[in-house]
Amino acid sequence: MGRVIWINGCFSAGKTTVATLLVERLGQAFLLDPESIGATLRTHLVPPELYPGDFQELDLWRSFTRDAVLDAAKRFDGFVVVPMTIARGDYFDQVIGAVGREVQLDHFTLMASRETILGRESTRPDDTGDWAQKTVDRVLPALEDARFAEHINAETQTAEQAAQEILLRITA
Repeated sequence: MGRVIWINGCFSAGKTTVATLLVERLGQAFLLDPESIGATLRTHLVPPELYPGDFQELDLWRSFTRDAVLDAAKRFDGFVVVPMTIARGDYFDQVIGAVGREVQLDHFTLMASRETILGRESTRPDDTGDWAQKTVDRVLPALEDARFAEHINAETQTAEQAAQEILLRITA
């Protein structure tokens, strides 16, 4: 059975970059990105008039994500690294909490200031529709809650340093 490393944090906090570095350094590791589940739901499985604007509001996204992570962890003898923001407590319980009740789970939250998050979003090459700007004032305070610990400083640390800190914490 595998082990899940969930990398949480605001949009543009560096989750995917840190997750990619972890996959490279861990060896037997797989990156599972729930964004692709959301994109598939948005473009192929949910009628546009029923799409809520944020795929996390879909029960289907939460169940698909939970089941995909659990399936990978139960069938893959290695690390399943998941970079995904989940800041609502009830969604955390339904997805991350449920995963942690069935397989070994390490959950980390990358924390950075509002200014840093928005600055990083402005330099992203992809078109995100200002998602960080739309969500940071709701997500950042929510992630300060103890439920979302262990916190990793993504304000002053590079992605490489954050990945190294996570590696140290999971092997300690």
